[in-house]
Amino acid sequence: MSDAPPNQALFEQQQMLLGALCDAWTSVQANAAIADQQSWPVAQYQRGLQAYRSNAALLAQRVLAAAFPTARRLMGDESFDGLAVHFWRTHPPEKGDLAQWGGELETFLRAIPELMQHEPYLPDVVALEWALHAGQTAADSASADPVPLALIESEFPIVELVGGKNLEDISDIQPERALVYRQGFQTACISIPKDAPI
Repeated sequence: MSDAPPNQALFEQQQMLLGALCDAWTSVQANAAIADQQSWPVAQYQRGLQAYRSNAALLAQRVLAAAFPTARRLMGDESFDGLAVHFWRTHPPEKGDLAQWGGELETFLRAIPELMQHEPYLPDVVALEWALHAGQTAADSASADPVPLALIESEFPIVELVGGKNLEDISDIQPERALVYRQGFQTACISIPKDAPI
């Protein structure tokens, strides 16, 4: 048992458990050390840890699917769900409100060479979806005029993709500026010309 003050010891235990939850490849020795520290049988600890990991994986899939429905549709459920679990393990939530988790997904996708080769539009789609998602918690506008929230430049027609189309259904693939705005209680996006003033 650690000689650290009780609060510090609890914090360290929580950090070890979080590390084990997010890292499916935590070593047997590390898991045994955690179990021993808590005076738990290792087998019991492993079963409990697996249950927590399974719940965390399902939660990651649900949270990201809610924020990025278009990305999930374009990738397919199985691929997206696997990505969500990997993203959870490498970029775990840092805030208690899981609705605020997912902002780093665009950067995460851009670092996957295979994805950028075969689906280079996905990071831009994710950027647009995150702006729309984040805009849901923006302050309501008292003005009848729309309030700009984000502007996303893309080489792809991401507004149409987020609107429900697939890339193969779009006849004219052109670079696009997507404007995300808040008007009253609603957050929406439109495609605007490259030279349009904001």
